[in-house]
Parts: sequence; structure tokens; C-alpha cells
Amino acid sequence: MGKKVAYLGKIQLSDVDFSYLHEAQRLRDITYVMEVSPRFMKGPAVNIQKVYPRSGVFKAVDIYPEFRKYADFIDVEKFYVANSCGRLWQLKAIWVNFLLLLFLIRQRFDVIHLAWPLNVYEFCLYVLKRKMLLTVHDPFPHSGLDTLIVRIRRKVAFALVPRFVILNQAQRQDFLDYYGLPAERVIVSRLSSYTYLQTVTADMRNVPEEGSYILFAGKISTYKGLDYLMPAMERVHEACPDCRLIVAGGGSFHFDTTRYQALDYIEIRNRFIPDDELVGLIRHAAFMVCPYTDATQSGVIMSAFAFYKPVIATNVGGLPEMVKDNCYGLIVKEKSVDALSESIIKLWEGKSLLTSFSQQIEQNYGVGELSWKQIAADLCKEYD
Repeated sequence: MGKKVAYLGKIQLSDVDFSYLHEAQRLRDITYVMEVSPRFMKGPAVNIQKVYPRSGVFKAVDIYPEFRKYADFIDVEKFYVANSCGRLWQLKAIWVNFLLLLFLIRQRFDVIHLAWPLNVYEFCLYVLKRKMLLTVHDPFPHSGLDTLIVRIRRKVAFALVPRFVILNQAQRQDFLDYYGLPAERVIVSRLSSYTYLQTVTADMRNVPEEGSYILFAGKISTYKGLDYLMPAMERVHEACPDCRLIVAGGGSFHFDTTRYQALDYIEIRNRFIPDDELVGLIRHAAFMVCPYTDATQSGVIMSAFAFYKPVIATNVGGLPEMVKDNCYGLIVKEKSVDALSESIIKLWEGKSLLTSFSQQIEQNYGVGELSWKQIAADLCKEYD
């Protein structure tokens, strides 16, 4: 089975973590550890209602029944949570991560795979830095998210961790140059479709008729480009009056949406979207739109591809690698209302295009060279 691996994931990355582990645990001895706290209770694959009232390192299914539904998808016998509870949970988290450090030492892991730069209260884990590999989901922080604490965490991680995985080729050289890293320390991998979603039973109670709308899904943030998508929909409506847009995700808008909320062809669901609702919305959408103004990768695209749904995405970051233009969807100019509206109209009216794109997504992301099976095989060789 090769080397013994501890994969330290994050609840906010549970969609990619579970999808990757589904294949990787077949190839290597991998134990998964997730942080849970009053701050980290909900994620794309997890919706914990109440934090377990003891702090420590526990087997996940022993304290959170929410994880039992994944027993046929990942190895829950090798799934642990670093659990911090109570009002002073961040102070308790320092102790919890010391316990986690002891757990990692006693289990004699050969490789510690970090899914995200460690939080300050997790810094004690850097005692094992020589064994570490860090996946850098965002080679550069998104607009509005580049805070002092984020910069500190990244600076410490990039100084101490010996090897990194980035998830697109387009940003590799800029990443090397910006952080002054030698090329041999950086591995290029990629994301595949979020296959864990295929295990979710869709909630269809509040989902419109199949093919009657396009979908924007995900957390509302400044860089997501909704201030370009919504005015684009006004132009789309003139050409395609039967085309509707659903915006589904929590977060704060950085622009006034009053005008768009009054339109009957734009529906805004500004709240946390549970997986069962998300799956229903993706299944019935004609296609999805990611009008981002900057980006690295996109989990939203990988969620769409789990159900072979084409995507319109902007020409930023690694998105053109994920949505190969005129293969899995359309790539358009960023920050352009004209480009967005024209591409939406083209796909809405091009049913044969949608069918072709869907078939190519299934062929390449479902079972081909872009599937998790191939990605896991490549990364497991890096562990060795």
C-alpha cells in the first residue's frame, strides 16, 4: 500500500476532500482528519447542527452521525475530527491540535498532506513539517480575502512546508516567482468532478422544471462577478424571454440588488444551500455560469461536471483549463456584460451544443484522464 498518509482536510473543502479520498483510499493507507468547531460546522458536504460538547480528537462517526451517510463512499474507520467546542473554542483548539500532534506521532504517519495552510492555533503541527505536503487551492488570495492573518498563515506555510501541490498549470510560474520557490518543490495536479454529490438524494420540492433556467451557485463574494451577470440577464431576457436565472448561495452582495430582485426572471436564494437542494438545482439547470472576475480553480464547476452540466466561465486563473472552450462549455472575457449575455444566448439556443459538451464532460471527467481515478494515482506516486 505504500507510505502511511494523514490527510488534514477542512470542512469548507469537504466536497473535494471526499471526492479525492473515494479513489485515493483504494490506493494508499490514508487517514482523514477534519477540524470541527463553532466556526467550522457547515460546508459543501457537511451540515453539523450542534458541535459535540467535548474537545479532543475523535473518530468522526462516534460523535457526529452526519458522517455515517458516507460510509459507502470513504473509509469512515479512518476518518477523525479535531473537535473544539464552547465559547473559548480557539483557545481550546490549541490544546486539541497538541493532541492531534501526539496522534500523528503515535500513528507514525510517513506523509502529512495539508489541504490548506494551517491556522495559527494549528501551528504546533509544523513540528512535523518535513513530512508535509500542502495543496494550495488559491496560489493567490481572492479579491477581498487578502487579510493580514491570511498573509501570515501563507508566509509561515510557504517557508516551512517542503512540497506543494497547485491545481492549475496557468498559475504555476507566477506562484514560483512570487514566493521564490524552486520548481522541484511544486507539483501540478488538478481538480475533478465532485463525485460525492452523486451520493446525495436530490430535494426537488423547490426546483423549477428541467431546462427552464440557468444556475449560479456558491458563496456570494466580490470576485464572483454577479454585478456583471445580473445586467447581462436583462439583455438575455430581451432575446430569450423564457430564460431564467437562479442565484443560489449565502453571503453579502457588494452592489444594490433591489432592481434585480424585482425581475421575475431572476430568483435570488441568498442563504446557505444544503447539498440536497444544490443537487436538485444542478440536475434541472440547462447549464451553469461562473462569471468570476478573478479565480484560481472553481469547485462550482466541478459540482456542475458531477452531473455533466456545461459551464460558461470567464478567462481568469485556471478556469480555462477546467472548462476547455467549446469542449466542456464556453470561456468568455471577464468583466464583460456583452460577453456574458452573448454566450448565455448562444448556449440557451444551442441545444445540440449542450448535448455535445455534456458528452465530453462525461467522457473525460467521468472516466478519462481528468477523473479522480487518474488524479489519485498520480498524487499517490508523489506520496511515495
